[in-house]
Parts: sequence; C-alpha cells; structure tokens
Amino acid sequence: MAILVFLVYFPTFSGEFLPVDDNRLIKNNRYIRTLHSPISYLLQEDGVTHEFDARGYHTGYYRPLLNLTYFIDYKLWGLSAPGFRVTNLFLHIICCFILFHFLQFLINDRSAALLATLIFAIHPVNTEAVSWVAARNNILVTIFSISCLFFYIRGWEEGRRLSWIVSALTFALGILSKEMGFMVIPLLFLYQRLLSRTRRNIHEELLSYLPFIVVTVAYVFLRKAATATYFSPSEMAGFWNRVCFAPYVILWNLRLIFLPYGLHSFVVDYPPIYLNWQFPAGLCYAGFLGIFIWKQRKNRLMIFSVLSFHIALFPTLNIIPTSAITLVSMRWLYFPMVFLSFGIAQGARGLLKINSFIARGIICSTLVYLGSYSYILNRSLWYNEDNFLKQEVLGFRNYYYYINYAALLTDTGRPDMALAYLEKTESFPKTRQRQGQWFNNMGAAYFRLRNYDESLKNFLKAVEYCPNEIEYSSNLGGAYTAVGDYAKGAFVLVEALKLAPHSVGLRKNLAVNFIETGRYEDAEIILGNIPEKEWENYGIEKIMERVRLGLPDLNGRREGM
Repeated sequence: MAILVFLVYFPTFSGEFLPVDDNRLIKNNRYIRTLHSPISYLLQEDGVTHEFDARGYHTGYYRPLLNLTYFIDYKLWGLSAPGFRVTNLFLHIICCFILFHFLQFLINDRSAALLATLIFAIHPVNTEAVSWVAARNNILVTIFSISCLFFYIRGWEEGRRLSWIVSALTFALGILSKEMGFMVIPLLFLYQRLLSRTRRNIHEELLSYLPFIVVTVAYVFLRKAATATYFSPSEMAGFWNRVCFAPYVILWNLRLIFLPYGLHSFVVDYPPIYLNWQFPAGLCYAGFLGIFIWKQRKNRLMIFSVLSFHIALFPTLNIIPTSAITLVSMRWLYFPMVFLSFGIAQGARGLLKINSFIARGIICSTLVYLGSYSYILNRSLWYNEDNFLKQEVLGFRNYYYYINYAALLTDTGRPDMALAYLEKTESFPKTRQRQGQWFNNMGAAYFRLRNYDESLKNFLKAVEYCPNEIEYSSNLGGAYTAVGDYAKGAFVLVEALKLAPHSVGLRKNLAVNFIETGRYEDAEIILGNIPEKEWENYGIEKIMERVRLGLPDLNGRREGM
C-alpha cells in the first residue's frame, strides 16, 4: 500500500507551493520560522500571519496545531516546498495505515479492509488534501478523529481506562487541527446505537462522553480568545436557502467520489432560484437515502457507514455558515471518505466472496483508473503554481482563479495581461465580495500601468462594494495621492487607519502622502511605528530615505525663519 501511494504521488517530491493558501499561510508566514510558547500557539488564529494584523483582521478559523507542524517542517526542510509536500505524503500514509487497522478491527476481514483502504489511499479526490500543503488540516483531523473513535471503542468494549484517556487526547488534537473534529461526538453516539457489543446503562454512556464535553468547553474559550468569535465570518446565503440546498451539495460531493472525472479546484455557488433542477434533485436524493437506509436496516455497519459519512460532511454543507468561497471542495472530502470506506469494505467483502474473474477484474480496473488519474492530477494540476493557474483559468474557466491569476500577473510585472484576463470575467455573476475583488484587481493593474485615473475609478468601486476591506481603502488612498488629490488621500487613509492601526500597507501609503505634501516629520512618525522586520517586505527603507532627504530642508527653512 505504501509503495503504491509513493508511485501515485511521485510528482509531489519535486512540486512547488500552490497559490493563495500555500503562499499566505506558509511561504510568507514568518510565525512558523521560530518556536513559540504553547500559549502562543493556542492563541494563534489561522490565517492571521502577522502580529500587526491581529487587531484589525479575523478569519474566524482556529487551527493552532497547524503552525506547529509547519514550524517542524521549516526546521527540517527550510522553505523547500517538496519537503512540506513529503510531510503531507507521510501523514497520508500514516492515515491509511490507521484506517486499515480500524477497518480490520470492525469487519474482521483483512482483504476487504486492504481493498477499501487502497481506494481511499489513491482516490483522486484526495489528491488536493495531500498535494496542497495548506490542506494538511484535513489529514491531521482525520488521523486524530479515527484514532479517537478506535480508542473510544476499545475503552468501551474492553473497559480500558487508558484507551479512554488516549481517545480524549486525540479528540483534543483533532479539533485543534480543524473544526471537523467535533463530528466525532455524534459519531460516538451513533456507534452506541448501532454497533456497540457491550451494553451498559445510560449513566455510564453519558459519563463516557464527559471528557469530550470538558475538552469542547476549553476549546470554545480558547477559540473566542484567539478569534474574538465563536463562528467564522460569513457572507453565505440565508439559513433556509442553505438548508434547502444541502442535499444538492451532498450530491455534488458524491459525484466527485463515485464519478471522479474533471476534478480540479471547484468554486460552486448556490443556485439563484429554487425552480432550477438542483432543488428537486436534492429532494430526490433525500428520498433515495431514506429508502436505502430502510432497505439496509439489518446491515448495521452499512447504515453506520452511510450516516457517518453524512455527519462528517455536515460542516461543509454551510448550514452553520463559514467564510469559504465555495460550497464544494475536494479536500473537504478527505475526512468524510474515511467513513464511507466502512461501507466500501463491506461491499468489497461481498465481491471477494463471489471469487469470480469479473469481480476481480472490476476491482483491478477501478484501482488502475483511480491511481492513474491521481498521478495525472499530481503531475499536472497540483504540481506548481503556473500549471495550476493555467489549468484553472484556461481549462476550467474558474472565475476565482481568474482573479488570483490576474493579481499574480500584476505582481510579476504583467498588468496588461492581467487586465485582459479580468475583462473576460466582467459579465460573470458575482457576489458583492467578488465584485470588490474584481474592481480592486482592475485598479491595481491600471496603477501598475500608471493610468491613475482609471485606477482611482476602480478602487472607488472596490471600496463601495467592500467598505470594510482595509486593503482596498489603502489602495484608494494611494491612488488619490498618485493623481495629486492629497487631501482626499490622507482622509481615506487616516479613517482606515482608525479601523486597522497596525496595517503596514495603510501606514506606507499615508507616509507617501505626507512626503508629497512636505510633511516629513509626520511621515517619519508613521513609518517609525512599523516593526523593522517588516521593512524589507514592504519596501519601507526606500520611503524612509525620502523622509531623511526631506528633513534637512525642512530644518533649514525653520532656521531661516
């Protein structure tokens, strides 16, 4: 199994960091370069990579264990992307070993357990979680969650207190890796109802849940302290819209698992109206699921597998809103697929009992297809930033990556190409947040081309759509300064600085505004409040040189007066 996984993921040994999350959370994350105190990790908000952003920016995601693993990677590999990818691959193999052991424990059939684990190990839908370094949280939460389940079952069935302690510990590590780990609690309850071989009274069962409740309470307090919120900020659709289209989202995910073709980094939105086919299709699926469970009512392991899959998938259905940009993502299926493997193992056991040439041919063909497709995805789509963005933009016409690819083109000195890509998406339907993104990127491209008037118009639109985005306000202030309207530029930047007093971008643009109006002392004060370790990243030293050149002239004029 390990050899097969290595072959399928062989391209990962020379792969690069992928855009957006890998760059933001790892490559440009200074926090992971030194070891911090335990309390520092526990109070670290996922995605807030600079301490000066902490007061004015919140992602709402709390996964403190990740930065610790990234630090270990940094010590082992430096900022070598293949090294980080190899760590992901080893974690994936460890997860597969644990799954195999758990399946064998549940169904007592080594061959069926191996076959189901192989399907999980090389399934192309899992390549995003393994090859995209920043998706490591999905592997970690899966490792700890299935370990938690295994040790809880051992503790319950055999009365081992040590197993219960390990179960509570792995539960804590799971939820500190990703919020999905909370789904273990309803899974424990489901196990008690369907698969438990040891019957105890209700008080003993409730007592067995107590350690998980204590860990949950501690987690809630830590999360609130780190993120200032109990839930992730979200601009998702209304509650009933999210509930009604949940079966449709489940169907989307099942299609990716059972009909794996055309896989990539999906960006899926809610349908605009209920009269579309998606809503009745979801209703039909809900009815089919009910009939299937009724038909399989004597097959408790199959029912446990199907219901566990849906419970594990629940956090991704957006019924409890998240700040995710999409409703469907391949990496989110890594954790739920583990529980679907229980049913696959049982189905494989039935096929193996047939012992026919056709059954074995189907199994081998399936494994060849899954492994080959996974290798292709790892070699082409998930290999490096250039391959990834070209395929998403040119091959799949992915609007979200049009935006990010345009930003990359602007940052790498190709703003004319960025404008060409952005103009292709002008007529695409967009949320207010994406409208703001689009106008901000248009403004940045025009700014690079020194067309400051057009740049100003687009930045104004970006702030109109997303008034709370500090970056957009910073860019607007810079554009006002570039066209010579220093008063408006200073006003916009000062107002934004009240909301995010530690923003380096705002301080940099405001300092430039002050320099242009001869306010060198004010510029020096503004720049002096920026941590020196950030000067190189934002080019502060060059701006400070302009300040130093201006200060003697200012002092000379004062002496002459």
